[in-house]
Amino acid sequence: MKQIFRFFVGPFILIIWMLSFYNPAEALLFKRPLSFQHVTPKEGLSSEMVNAIAVEGEGVWFGTYAGGATLYDRSKNVYKAYTTKGEPMEKVDDGKSINWKNLLSYNHVSVIVPDKDRIWFGTYFYGFGGGGISYYQPQKNPPWKRFNTNDGRAKKVVSMVVDGEWLWVGSEKGLSLLDKKTESWKGFYSTQDGLSGNFVNSILNQPDSLWVATNAGISHFYKSKKTWVTYSQKEGLTESEIKSLVIVGKKMWAGAIGGTLFEYDAVANRWKRIEPTDPLKNGGIHFILVAKEKVFVCRDNGVSVYDLPTGQWESLTVSDGLLSNMVFCAAEDKSSIWFGTDRGASRLILTP
Repeated sequence: MKQIFRFFVGPFILIIWMLSFYNPAEALLFKRPLSFQHVTPKEGLSSEMVNAIAVEGEGVWFGTYAGGATLYDRSKNVYKAYTTKGEPMEKVDDGKSINWKNLLSYNHVSVIVPDKDRIWFGTYFYGFGGGGISYYQPQKNPPWKRFNTNDGRAKKVVSMVVDGEWLWVGSEKGLSLLDKKTESWKGFYSTQDGLSGNFVNSILNQPDSLWVATNAGISHFYKSKKTWVTYSQKEGLTESEIKSLVIVGKKMWAGAIGGTLFEYDAVANRWKRIEPTDPLKNGGIHFILVAKEKVFVCRDNGVSVYDLPTGQWESLTVSDGLLSNMVFCAAEDKSSIWFGTDRGASRLILTP
């Protein structure tokens, strides 16, 4: 009888001992090995630094630094570049770059936002006379239109969001409002009006309000009242410059340039720190994407991935197949996630 007892209890104790060393946070969320597709200038990308990505059907738009926008048609495996020099590009530089064929407002494309009948492009111009926003509407002839910079207030554009018949445009000078019907500027907000900072990094649109991430905190704009509420260190933001705002389930997350993640507590009307457990948790944050029941935090040392069903964290780096650990943006595809880096774009193909 004692031998039988030892026969059953021995393995049971061994299993308990093994489980004591098991950490759910270390479980891998993705099936290994990972499968990546890479897009670089060798494949047809107009510039290797990818600041923005937008997926529309079989088309993938890449916003690049100095190379304008590249459209990748996956059905035809064709790449097409759009720049200030026109399409096709002018062979001779006449020295008047601002007066070229006027497709994009400038070749540093910082943000791309799909709309119901067009795609908006925000550009970032360092000199005088250029920059601002353009849209591409394939049904029109010509399909491109560029806008003035709202008296220079929407020249260095870093964020945009569609709000019905309006377009909110964030720049290094504040927040501009464009009427899409009249195609004219209708408003502008800066720190003088209650905005926390003039450099508008991210805009989160909700039915009755806007949440705006700036270089000096987060501001909440109530559309009907046209009033602002600002959140900074006193309200729990231990970092001042916020780069990205997203809705995660029923919560709101914010990512700071120094690497800290925050979650908004609506009851307390405060922000609290989130403590990731992955090795990249201290890397500076550029962008956050919520897709495929996961949160992808794009950092300057890779991508932190949070799995919503399990609450587990995992990391993606060059050792997993990324082109670079400097990840600026991400976009969701049908069965994959695109990442924009300083060396091109990486598409993580997700297996069922």
